Amino acid sequence: MDKQIPRIDCRSLTFSPGLSENRMVQAQESFGVGAIRRLLCFALYLLGLNRSAIGRALGIPADTAKSIIKAVNQNGFAAFEDRRRSVSRFRPPAPVKRPPMTIREEGRDVVLDFGFPDTQIRLSREDPLQMKIVLLSMVNSGLLSARKAAGALRLTVTHTGVLARRLREQGSQSLVDQRKGQQQDFVVTPEVKAELIQQFAVDVMTSGRTSSSGISEKIKERCSIVISERTVRHHLARMGLSGIKRSLPQLVAAVKKTSKNCSDS
Repeated sequence: MDKQIPRIDCRSLTFSPGLSENRMVQAQESFGVGAIRRLLCFALYLLGLNRSAIGRALGIPADTAKSIIKAVNQNGFAAFEDRRRSVSRFRPPAPVKRPPMTIREEGRDVVLDFGFPDTQIRLSREDPLQMKIVLLSMVNSGLLSARKAAGALRLTVTHTGVLARRLREQGSQSLVDQRKGQQQDFVVTPEVKAELIQQFAVDVMTSGRTSSSGISEKIKERCSIVISERTVRHHLARMGLSGIKRSLPQLVAAVKKTSKNCSDS
């Protein structure tokens, strides 16, 4: 705790008019005439002068001195300067406000924009576990509201809160889907499997790439068959199709070359 300031008796002090004039000029250039006048007014008040004497010493009305003293007592250091100044020399700088974070959809991605240049996080819906871990971790850290996270995860706010608490208490493994997946093929009939294989082959041969979401959407458009991305991934992996994305186009090209050579001979 700061010690109490001792009583100052100005009668025992020696003042230098020359030093005072130089210091006044420097102080007024730095802080402005008004701020220095208010500062001296309150200092003389603390040293025991009455308001009339303060007014005479500073060349201001006694009522003005009274108003300055009252303002400083009520508002502290802020009362010493002109409030019209855009930048305060007495008050601490206002904390930098963090811009609001926004979430937007871009194709199959969810983009977290923190409002500053080059401060974005891009999460893919193809990796739902990563998305859950990142968004729920931000909820638990107070960086993101459960409502915004629920919208991005396409879940209810209540369920999002449950998952956030589970992540906090049990770790990321608690978010892993414990279901074993489709154990029987009674939902995906041979006809559906045939369309799945056919669409997979078409995508690989025409674009060299494929995705479970693309196959699901194209089968729905072409055959009016609704099959989830999860089910598509399960059967692609089960039938080993995911492993021939690169080799299938090469094999077809080699067969075409061989057929051409045979026909030429």
